[in-house]
Amino acid sequence: MQPSSDPTSTRDVPVGWRTRAAPVVGRALAWLGPDFALLIVFLGILVGLILAYGASLVWNDGSIYISLAIGGGLLGVRFFYRWRSILVGAPDARAEYLRSARLILRDWGPLILILFAFESLRSYTGIIRPTSIDDALYALDLRVFGAEPSVWMGRFAHPALTEWFTLAYGCYFILPMTLATALTVRGRRDEFRELATVVLLQLSIGFLLFLVFPAGPPRYYQPLQGGGFDPAQLHSYSGLYELSTTALDAANPLTTRSSFPSLHCSLALVTLIYARRFGAAVFSRRPGLFFWLCLPLVVSLWLSTIYLRHHWVPDCVAGLALGTACAAITPWLMRRWPAARGARGTATSLRW
Repeated sequence: MQPSSDPTSTRDVPVGWRTRAAPVVGRALAWLGPDFALLIVFLGILVGLILAYGASLVWNDGSIYISLAIGGGLLGVRFFYRWRSILVGAPDARAEYLRSARLILRDWGPLILILFAFESLRSYTGIIRPTSIDDALYALDLRVFGAEPSVWMGRFAHPALTEWFTLAYGCYFILPMTLATALTVRGRRDEFRELATVVLLQLSIGFLLFLVFPAGPPRYYQPLQGGGFDPAQLHSYSGLYELSTTALDAANPLTTRSSFPSLHCSLALVTLIYARRFGAAVFSRRPGLFFWLCLPLVVSLWLSTIYLRHHWVPDCVAGLALGTACAAITPWLMRRWPAARGARGTATSLRW
């Protein structure tokens, strides 16, 4: 029988090459891990958009500052914990610190970098679909509820309630980072990387949905700005709401294109799920305590998205669906991802 002339046929590919290629790819994927692999894809999209539309990089976002502060703080605390031994040159003290620093940077690096990429990528929303879907979201709210929920909740407006909801809304990133920090301190790297991966996956899918379904918050919807809201403006006793809203709009001026789905709702749901699973990292003697502390904050956060006029109800439903899907996909992905030899267990654990 003559060899196939089809250039895509594997008959003409040396068998030795085929047997060597799979292990090489597997080792590369194992070395990267799903978190770095997602980061590379995300950065590739950013580079492509920069080449096509010009650079639009964002550094001044609270989530970036928080993750940088935690990562740097962990390095500082780790040094302070062993500073005497390091400075006096105790055997293996410096090597141990450098090893710990590499592990911290490796674990937190993808999370920090993807937050930078995500905030930068948000400025490109509206490219694929320049017209927002706000009219459709507003019409859907009216069809389902008979009234716009963010307008209806205005009857409960009170400075104290606005204060509480503003605090709850601001916890969307603090809560998962609290759990992530505890996992690092406890040396539970596999669990930390699963938590980081689920966050990266949400941001990746969320950004793609921003591109396809650009939407803004109800508070910037023109038909409601002209007298639809009562009161027209929300107020808090301390001015926290006013300050946070101004800061939010300054950090994300493209408020009309990145609301669907609600990543606040998505991340809050994932926080609850992982607080239930990994809560012992925060309170080792009472594993369920962190979950119960998070629950009222998360429920308040979900309500705050409507009360504070930041999201339509379909945004929130889509965010909850996204969080549910990512929380289901990530453990499956972690189990099936190629594992590097010695990647699990005490060989790479971070002991404090």
